[in-house]
Amino acid sequence: GFSIVFLFGEYSNARQAIGDEATSVGTAFDEILLFPDDAPEVQHALICYATTVVDDEWDAMADGGSAPEVDQAYKDVILSLGDVEEPADGTFQPAAATNTFVQVGDISTARETRLVAAEVHTTLWGLIFGGGALVIGILFVASGRASPLAQATLIGLATAFTTVMIVIVFALSSPFAEGAGRLTP
Repeated sequence: GFSIVFLFGEYSNARQAIGDEATSVGTAFDEILLFPDDAPEVQHALICYATTVVDDEWDAMADGGSAPEVDQAYKDVILSLGDVEEPADGTFQPAAATNTFVQVGDISTARETRLVAAEVHTTLWGLIFGGGALVIGILFVASGRASPLAQATLIGLATAFTTVMIVIVFALSSPFAEGAGRLTP
């Protein structure tokens, strides 16, 4: 039960991070328009980042990893922001510039949340299988004096319950793999 609660939280965090990341990319894309001379370069970098996440990192996350291409795309976004200058016509808005930088920082935070959710929890799997085997073994020993039908029923129900829990944990532990109920870019 603890594993399911833990993994459901991870799944929810990953889903929230996907939305936060997309929103931050879109907001930064729009806000950079306040800097007309630099907007095309920054917008291009943001588009490349978003495209790289979908094309390269999604498959890598299904395997529990990340894509170095996305690291480079994010660096390109940062470098493109480094070249942004105050508009010559005096319409500089410091709050908008600050918010643009905050949005880019939020992109990084959301990505990190996604990557953490994509990690394979091998210790958790060991606990689940070990715990399931322990429970079934204890039930087998504890019901040793019961009739064979009662013992088979008890162990069969425990095995079915453990199997269902393992299937649920499997579904929640790989939110980026292909299939029904999985997260999509």
